[in-house]
Amino acid sequence: MKTIFHKFAFIYILIFLISFILIIIGVRSVLDYYFVSNESDLITQRAQNFEKIVNSKYVNSISLDLLQEQIMLLDGYTGANIWLFTEEGAFYSTSNSTYDMQLGKYPYLADDIKSVFEGRETSREVLYEGISQDRVLRVGYPFHVGDKIYAMFINVPMPELEDTISKVSVIIFISLSISGFLAVTLIFMITRRMGHEIKVINDAAKFIAQGNFEKKIIINRKDELGELAESFNAMAAELNKQENTKRMFISSLSHDLRTPLTTIKGYTHGMLDGTIEADKQERYLKIVSTESDRLIKMINDLLDLSKMESGALILNKTDFDMNDVIVNVLDSFEQKIIDKRIKLTIDLTKEKILAHGDMASIQRVIYNLMDNATKFVNMDGEISIRTELKNDKFYVGISNSGNVLSPKELSVIWDRFTKLDKSRGLEKKSSGLGLSIVKEIVKAHHEKIEVYSNEDIGVAFIFTVATQIFK
Repeated sequence: MKTIFHKFAFIYILIFLISFILIIIGVRSVLDYYFVSNESDLITQRAQNFEKIVNSKYVNSISLDLLQEQIMLLDGYTGANIWLFTEEGAFYSTSNSTYDMQLGKYPYLADDIKSVFEGRETSREVLYEGISQDRVLRVGYPFHVGDKIYAMFINVPMPELEDTISKVSVIIFISLSISGFLAVTLIFMITRRMGHEIKVINDAAKFIAQGNFEKKIIINRKDELGELAESFNAMAAELNKQENTKRMFISSLSHDLRTPLTTIKGYTHGMLDGTIEADKQERYLKIVSTESDRLIKMINDLLDLSKMESGALILNKTDFDMNDVIVNVLDSFEQKIIDKRIKLTIDLTKEKILAHGDMASIQRVIYNLMDNATKFVNMDGEISIRTELKNDKFYVGISNSGNVLSPKELSVIWDRFTKLDKSRGLEKKSSGLGLSIVKEIVKAHHEKIEVYSNEDIGVAFIFTVATQIFK
């Protein structure tokens, strides 16, 4: 199997080899240009210096024979073969070799002679076939002595330059090879480690796919792979949390279904077998009816919550009076408020602005929050309901005194079947779905809901609703 390690290693090595070849070619070209250009400038400089010396000795003119003697000195100084052309066509060479100066046999020589006599310097790499097997750097210089001009050509053998270039190239090649070896080794180690860590994540994914959500990945990296490991661990933790929630859901649902069903079954059998006397049957039938209603409500809540979470909830948004909705909901809790001797504080905004949303859904939110408040408020406690208009939003707050919730309890308060009061007294019977439904309804309206808890306020829920102005 071709692993990601092998693929990355192959790609990196291929990129390195291509880059290495291109660098060597580029460096060689740059060195050729640099050394040839530098040698050409150096030869020109020597020719200029020699020109100044000759002109300082011979102010007006010099004979050709004497000039030839002086050029021999330059030949010994530069180690090059020097040609000298006069305007009349005479030719002189410092080499002992016999040159047949048919200009057509020498590459571009006629053009260069013409350019030099016009006062321009020339520089060219040439090969004199039949005369020398080595390439030659030929530098042309307009040599002035008084008013007379000569075309001077200095021929420097290229092997010396090429030898220097080759030595520098070898040094660069060795340096690049060592650097390349270290780079490939480092890439090999990094890629191998990366491949191992990817395999760790892959094995963990297979482990989690089998339902083992407690698996965690330990990768000490600060890059994208480290972020992937952290995201993977967060996913595993969330899946584990959902698995625990599912178990608690089944456990809570089984308990909440079994309790009323047991009651209904017990009273029904009692009436059928005559254990319950006829004059008491009406009372127990009412209990059966109440438990049946509670079962139906729980099932409806489950269906509604499932619909909300799947995004299938259809909202019928209209304008409505928020204060009227709150007052109507409070009427349903009048008896509970009296029974627990609750001090109720109502502070509703006086602004005559309508709220905008699904009135039935918002009414359900307020009902569920009031139901939660009346269940968990302490005896002789306080419940406060406030509305405030701010930034084109209605802010609705419902708080109750009682036990303060810990940060851990607040973090799971919206989960389905979460019952923070574990006593499960008769006065606290519920499906555990009320706050989950509240959260989904507010979310469907694209609004926000927050919960706070401390010694001063007890437990407070605050949610927003759009207004008629900002619908």
